[in-house]
Amino acid sequence: MPSHVWNGDDAPPNIHDVYDYIDRELKTLKTKLITKIEKQFFGGIEAIQFLIHIEEIFKSKHRIKRVKSLIPRISGWAELDLFTRTCYEVRRPGGVRDAGFTKDIQTFNAAFQRGIKSLTDLQDELKDLYCVVQTFCRNYQSLEGEFDLKWARETNLELKSAMRGIETLLEEAEEGVNIKLFSSDKFSLEVAETCDTKRYPVLRLFPDLFQKFHFSFHLIGKWRANDQIYLEDIQFKLIKTKRLQRLKHEEYNTLEIEHANLLSIIVEKRVRVKCREIRDRIKNLDQEITKLAGLKRSMMLEKSQTESDIQERKRHLFMNKNVTDIINSKDLDNILGVKKDIEILSKKLKSLNKSLKLNENDLVAKEKEKVALDTDYEDMRKSVSRSNQLAFERTELSKEISIINEKIQELEAIFYRKTDRNKLSQAFEDMKYPAGDDEE
Repeated sequence: MPSHVWNGDDAPPNIHDVYDYIDRELKTLKTKLITKIEKQFFGGIEAIQFLIHIEEIFKSKHRIKRVKSLIPRISGWAELDLFTRTCYEVRRPGGVRDAGFTKDIQTFNAAFQRGIKSLTDLQDELKDLYCVVQTFCRNYQSLEGEFDLKWARETNLELKSAMRGIETLLEEAEEGVNIKLFSSDKFSLEVAETCDTKRYPVLRLFPDLFQKFHFSFHLIGKWRANDQIYLEDIQFKLIKTKRLQRLKHEEYNTLEIEHANLLSIIVEKRVRVKCREIRDRIKNLDQEITKLAGLKRSMMLEKSQTESDIQERKRHLFMNKNVTDIINSKDLDNILGVKKDIEILSKKLKSLNKSLKLNENDLVAKEKEKVALDTDYEDMRKSVSRSNQLAFERTELSKEISIINEKIQELEAIFYRKTDRNKLSQAFEDMKYPAGDDEE
């Protein structure tokens, strides 16, 4: 046998070598049962025909009163052996057919003993194989219970039941079997319907044992096949979950970049708006100061000019005292005062018109600025709202990623327990040296 093929003598290098070993052993046991044990027991004759022939011998011999009274029922090897020896002792003289029956029953007796020994050995091999399957084909459920492991429990229970049935029948084969232990379907039932197995349970014993062995082999093969499917399911879920993990990480990174850009825009807008407000305020102050300074200079010039004109007017009046029709200085002052008032009012009106125009222009500018500020505010409000939404989505996505990470860890732990070489070695040691074997 090639060195790389696991033969069960040491720890397996990987789980797939275990699967191959189970397949090989199962095939070997099936072949041994069919081509050796069954063939030797039935003597190469069709099974039902063979059993009918043996039943005919039993019935024929039971026509002898001594035989019938001594062994009325044949349910085990002890009764079969007694029946065989009694038939040999009570042979009918000159009966060729009877002599042939006696020889056939002796052959059946020998086949019975040989078959029990062979099936006992086969049972030991079946137990060894069951131990391997039970050790390495274990199934572990996830926290979410996503694996359908009902089959594992059912298969194990059915297999244990079948193996207990085999063990009990083999134990009772010598002293006599209880017909309640026989299976109620398939080949065993066919034998029961064909032969009188209530009177001759030995006729049904081997067919029922063969059926139980075949059923046990079927269950072991089913267990091993389903375990590989289970392992592949874990691998598939791992690949699928890791793909989902990658997509969620990409989605999270996209949200993170968008959120970071949005926060940057919000901060930039806030700074820009604040700078604009300060710049505009400074500009307004400069304009107001310039306006006030210009108004002050204008008023000072106007005042100085007015005073100069009044003095000039008075001097002119005093230089012309000889003029008789000149009005007195008080009247003159009054006249000049009225004229001055009119002049001042006219200037004030003109200044007021200018101020109104300036105020109107300022109002239009302020309204435009307000519209721009409103737009900036609305954009900022929407950005803040979107930022909050992105923060919420990132938090929820982070929770999803955490759950996915935990699921991946769990699946990897299960896969690790099934496939890791150290775990397989430990399981092999536990199988070979069960806890408690060292205790006295």
